[in-house]
Amino acid sequence: MKKTIAMMMTGLMVLSLSACGSGATSKEANATETSTEVAAEATTEQTVGLANPWREATEEECNQLAGNGFSAPDGASNVKWSIMDTGEEYRELVQMCFDLDGLSFTARQQNTGDEPQDISGMFYEWAAEEDVTLANWAGGNMKGTVKRFIGDDRYIDVCTWYDVETGASYSLSTEGKDLDGFDIQAVAEAIYDPDKQFGANAPEDAGELMEHERYVDIEGCDTFTQIVDKLPAGYGYTNATIGDTDVLLVTNQTFDDLDGHNAAIDAEVFTYTESGTPQYAGYIEAGGTAYPLAVNSGKLYAGGNHFMKVYTMSYGFPCWDEYAWEEFDTNGNATYLYRSDIKSISEVGADPDTGELKDDSVLQRLYDESFSGEVLNFDVIK
Repeated sequence: MKKTIAMMMTGLMVLSLSACGSGATSKEANATETSTEVAAEATTEQTVGLANPWREATEEECNQLAGNGFSAPDGASNVKWSIMDTGEEYRELVQMCFDLDGLSFTARQQNTGDEPQDISGMFYEWAAEEDVTLANWAGGNMKGTVKRFIGDDRYIDVCTWYDVETGASYSLSTEGKDLDGFDIQAVAEAIYDPDKQFGANAPEDAGELMEHERYVDIEGCDTFTQIVDKLPAGYGYTNATIGDTDVLLVTNQTFDDLDGHNAAIDAEVFTYTESGTPQYAGYIEAGGTAYPLAVNSGKLYAGGNHFMKVYTMSYGFPCWDEYAWEEFDTNGNATYLYRSDIKSISEVGADPDTGELKDDSVLQRLYDESFSGEVLNFDVIK
């Protein structure tokens, strides 16, 4: 299904390049036979009224839909953001166009899951292709590819890379009459935005997004049952459905919540990959035994005295559906804040730039949802 959608999008993306002032002509582009056929079909459809698949969007909307990791670099002008809806939730293709130093650039990002995809929309017979390592991205260890097309009257440069941690594919492209001496890799490094990376600017109590010392070994395990069979005495486990994903939660310590549950305040999360093997997906932690892990309407709740986190699943990994917390200044005055990995924070009245809320009503709502949910009951290994 993923590959089918990718092929459908290929034709659309070839058409969409005109939105940023660059695109392949039939004379210069030497695409694969399949790509050429798709592009030709799309061109025929366009002549009879094919709607533009792109729609204008704000930078905030693109960030909420795809968690995009880039921003316009210093000195950029004419910055424009847009989105192509693919029909799959959270797999929208986001695009940022900008001008810099006399060239026009197109940056794209899309969540493509377990495998990288070329989302640039560029299909040429490349004159040069080089594997590179991008600075900034992935702590300076991001692998990427730089390609160049040389035509009769123009050059086209493309840089593509894939973040294995988030499942996001990226591309950056530009064209010019002569790009000798130009380094597109440097621009790809310059658009990196540390404040947009997963878990960036999280409050101190967001422990599950920080470094976690794993306590469950799944090496050699092909099923959840095999993981459970390896657990030592005292560990607890439970199965749950979060969003539409079946997960295994494992904790190294449970407690009696006095309501008949072997409850826990933290757990490692395991899911199945698309190939059917189990994988470590993340770590979730509440702030104390007053806030045992609980599920309500298919969402997982983990809270503390000053925060409540609500999780759903995205591409097999837990993410914040909602996260509200409060901070206090030296005079004891509270500020209420909010963020989400998958929705616009403006929907709940949060400031789109700072995440600040007017009052504690959202936080209190999340507390109510958590306390009315079902506390997870862990089976304890004897």
